[in-house]
Amino acid sequence: MKDFFISYTHADAQWAEWIAYVLEEEGFSTILQAWDFRPGSNFVLEMQNAAATAARTIMVLSPDYLNSKMAASEWASAFAQDPQGLERRLTPIMVRKCAPEGLLPTIVQIRVAGLSEEAAKDAVVAGVKEARAKPSKRPAFPGAAIDHVQQKAFPTANSTPPKTSVLPKMRHQWTDADRKRFLKTGFAEIRSAFEQNLKQADEEGRIEVDFTPTSAFDFSAEIFADGESRCRCRVWLANDMGGESIGFQEGNATGNSFNEILYPSTDGEPTFSATMTMGMADIERSLDMKHLTPKQAAAYLWERFTKPLSYGRR
Repeated sequence: MKDFFISYTHADAQWAEWIAYVLEEEGFSTILQAWDFRPGSNFVLEMQNAAATAARTIMVLSPDYLNSKMAASEWASAFAQDPQGLERRLTPIMVRKCAPEGLLPTIVQIRVAGLSEEAAKDAVVAGVKEARAKPSKRPAFPGAAIDHVQQKAFPTANSTPPKTSVLPKMRHQWTDADRKRFLKTGFAEIRSAFEQNLKQADEEGRIEVDFTPTSAFDFSAEIFADGESRCRCRVWLANDMGGESIGFQEGNATGNSFNEILYPSTDGEPTFSATMTMGMADIERSLDMKHLTPKQAAAYLWERFTKPLSYGRR
């Protein structure tokens, strides 16, 4: 039995994947349509099986979710199994502000709308755990906080200025855990950018697209113009060239051949270093290709992927 079935609408697919990823990082198991319903399977039967075999259902709550008839049947199944909430079978996570009606307002929600990523992650992890939400250390004494504010507002002549360090700021030393975390975060950014861009491209009349995730850290993408395959690539977390990296493969190549490799750069802040850049494209000349942020790395790979569209038909 899986720990969580994540119920969501297409409009909140990115939120659903982010929530699933966070939960699996914490050791929970999830069922997610985008990852687990493979081509050729029966969607309705997959949904029925997910709702029946997961211990708990997470609602990715938003205005779109509340307006979805399909989503209503998914959360209603979990609610019917635990109408009093004694087993917490149904857990709403509000990702965009909305006003639930009927039975839903009686269920305590986890609210992440408007939070930073770190704060949202803490809220999700704390919210799904079975334990009490008691903090690990004693909260600050409210009276001391008031006294501190008053003292700061009215300093005396004998006030001692805060101490400053006489040492220069030390550079952060990356650990293996830091590197793996950054690789996964960067891959998620690239995958999200490709999915969004492909969705937007699919709305153009002459274009059809295909996005195929083969695992959480491996996907392929393809663009068809007038029915002809014009762009194809694979992006995955690789460990083939002496260290963990993000691999990029263009065209119809097979195996683990590379057209680009992005390595985590340990020089200062975490960035990616593109090892096979030639400095030919505009984006390569406009960016520091040895220090790419995840968003810049996603833009770079997308431009390489779509470059064939600017060529004539084969």
